[in-house]
Parts: sequence; C-alpha cells; structure tokens
Amino acid sequence: MNWQPVTEQAKRCWNDEEYTTEQAAYAIAFLLILQLTNLTVIERSRKGTGFDYWLGSQDSTATLPFQRMARLEGSEIRRGDRSQINARVKQKLEQTGASDAEGLPAYIIVIEFSRPISVVRTKQNFEGALLQ
Repeated sequence: MNWQPVTEQAKRCWNDEEYTTEQAAYAIAFLLILQLTNLTVIERSRKGTGFDYWLGSQDSTATLPFQRMARLEGSEIRRGDRSQINARVKQKLEQTGASDAEGLPAYIIVIEFSRPISVVRTKQNFEGALLQ
C-alpha cells in the first residue's frame, strides 16, 4: 500500500461520507480476503443476491480464472460499539441466505472505523456453520 497525504482535491472528490465509508470498507475487505484466504474478488454480484461480490481463485494459472468459488458480503460502521457490530454481522449472515442455494461459502466482513475493528465470519455452504 502506498499512503499519501490527503489533499484538498481528494477531499472534494470524496465529499460524500456515506459513500466514502462504504468504498473504504470494501477496500479493507478485499485486502482481508487476499490475506486470509486463497481467494480474490472477481466480479460484482447483481442486486438481490444477498451479497456484494463473487470470489475466485488467486491462482492466475487456474483453468477457469473467473470461476465463482465463494461470496463476499461487506458492511461498514463509521462509529459503533461491539453490540452494534455483532448485530450487523448477524444481519449480514441472514442476508446472504438469499443465495445459500448456490451451496458456496460466504464471507461476511464488517469494518468499524472509529476503533478500528474488522470482523470476519465464514458461513459454510447453506448449512450456516460459522467459523471464526
């Protein structure tokens, strides 16, 4: 990562706090997926699926590089306590139920920015088993 000072131009371009927080949470979630799994983000899911992104293999030599192997649902909280974070994780676990018939694991990542805290949960297949 390359961190640079925030300029006035950058502040003007990212003036919508809600959108900025959402995009920052996705960026952190993507980095966590890369660090914690052998997966990478390959495709934005369509609305109504219950998750945000399809995940596939990081292996660039895979025969099907765009194969959908898992789901990612991310969420952001600008300022919240542990109870709010846990409630959001539970909500997102339930939300991914809309696509559980796919039979693929779902990664739920909630980013809280004021502390900061990242919570990662894995929902294995449609059985709903959770790993920490």
